[in-house]
Amino acid sequence: MRNQLEDNIINSFKLAKRDIINLKSEVIRLSEQHQRFVEMLKNLNIDEIKLNGKVNEINSKKDSQPKTRVVRIIKTIPKAGKRAHKFYVANKNGTKFHIKDCPFAQNIKPKNTIKFNSKNKALNRGLKPCKCVK
Repeated sequence: MRNQLEDNIINSFKLAKRDIINLKSEVIRLSEQHQRFVEMLKNLNIDEIKLNGKVNEINSKKDSQPKTRVVRIIKTIPKAGKRAHKFYVANKNGTKFHIKDCPFAQNIKPKNTIKFNSKNKALNRGLKPCKCVK
């Protein structure tokens, strides 16, 4: 008959063997998962290379096409006679003042318009004259 010590040793080896088998299975599972990730990464790299090629192709087509320029037509500024203007206008958020007939002045919303009776009052406010102001 075996004594208690031998039974404990045999039981410990059985438990260790079971643990080793479980660890081996886990290592195999993780290795397979790692292989799947490596394959996915390769596919992503291939997709990235393809996308970069398409982007370069689009950019080269864009560069080969003639550049289009947007031309805005602005009304000509009427020449002022020797007579002084009745008043000047400015945008309350702007830095320049204009004659009332200036195309830039006509773009100012009424709620943002400030009127000046003279050029000096506008200059004293720290505003710069537009090209339309003589």
